[in-house]
Amino acid sequence: MNTDPKSLEDQAYLALSEQKFEEAFRLYHRAAVLYKEKANHKQAALMFASAASCWALKSGEKAFYNSAKAYEEAAEQAEKSKDLEYASLLYRYAAINYEKDMEFISFSDCFFRSRESLRKFLAMSLLFPKRLHRIVRHKEETGFLGVSKRFFLWLALATSNLIWGHGERPARTLFCGIFLILLSAFFYSRGHLLENGVIFKPDLFESLYFSVITFTTVGYGDFSPCGLSKLVVMIEVFCGIFIIPLFVVGLSRKYLRL
Repeated sequence: MNTDPKSLEDQAYLALSEQKFEEAFRLYHRAAVLYKEKANHKQAALMFASAASCWALKSGEKAFYNSAKAYEEAAEQAEKSKDLEYASLLYRYAAINYEKDMEFISFSDCFFRSRESLRKFLAMSLLFPKRLHRIVRHKEETGFLGVSKRFFLWLALATSNLIWGHGERPARTLFCGIFLILLSAFFYSRGHLLENGVIFKPDLFESLYFSVITFTTVGYGDFSPCGLSKLVVMIEVFCGIFIIPLFVVGLSRKYLRL
């Protein structure tokens, strides 16, 4: 068996030029495995990506699993080589192919990892731009405008990851909601509420009850905020308006696929 990855790469290129897509896929994949064993992650990523492309050409509209798996392996190698931007692209290709093959759990995982790789890349480009390793180099927008765009995109991705895991981790939205309810209840218990025109200091249960009613925007009207509690109510209502729909959407897209 040929154990020279460069030789296998040349054979794969020749097979591809002759439109022998399945043979090219196997040769590229074997070369990728050998590069991976030698810890040459950059070349391994390129070979896995080439194998995935060959399988996509071979399968047409029939089967995408091998292509998706090869893209995923390519992305993992790109991550190890610290080329997070390329890893994000490869994970996205893997997700697309998994979705076509109706492998929705793998699709969800690859989509999440694609967004996370991009977020990490943007963080590195802002904090340590000289440490970036790229397999494919391209001109990047610099100056204040370029840095601002990368920062706000990173901020959006970081917020998306925290609140709902880019739409693939709805449990995070639930925990964020519970945290905000408990935090708001703590502030209510330190302030005052109004009941039937009488100002009183709520106990823990009353504070928690009022916080849940406020967060869900039910608003029975039995309690009303007063003083600094009004500020807490405004913040909690604003968060509840966004978090509850995000939880419903995230839960739907995650579990209706099953």
